[in-house]
Amino acid sequence: MINQNIFLAQTVNFILLVLLLYRLLYKPVRTFLDNRTAEIEGQIRAAEENQAASIALRQQLEEQAKDSRQQARKFLDEATKRAEVLQAEMLQEAREEAAAIIRRAQEVTELEKEKAWAELKEQVAELSLLLASKVITQSLDEQQHQALISETMGQLDSLSKGKLVQ
Repeated sequence: MINQNIFLAQTVNFILLVLLLYRLLYKPVRTFLDNRTAEIEGQIRAAEENQAASIALRQQLEEQAKDSRQQARKFLDEATKRAEVLQAEMLQEAREEAAAIIRRAQEVTELEKEKAWAELKEQVAELSLLLASKVITQSLDEQQHQALISETMGQLDSLSKGKLVQ
């Protein structure tokens, strides 16, 4: 049968053992597990925050890349427009310069033509005078000489103008 004293002693020993184990083992293990759980939850929260920050950073970088592409496109468009304007200006300057060169060439040609014509007139007048003095044995006075030169020059002018105009 059960001895009541032994039973009571064993029950008291068991309760003391449970209290001792609770005090020495359960509380420190429970504290360790609670701390470990809190640490893991903190790491999870930090990872979630890092993930949210990385998503925000990625979005920000995507926006910056988009802005950079738009700025590059805008810069290229502006550079193209400036190049077109510069090309048009250079083309206009080249046309103006070519027109100026043509005008100067025409003026020089006209001046050379007039100079050549004036020299030709002088030579024709001299040759006419020489020829006339050889052909005519009599000598002409100064007034007849000038009239002959004027008449020959007039004929030469009318002849040259008719040919130059055509």
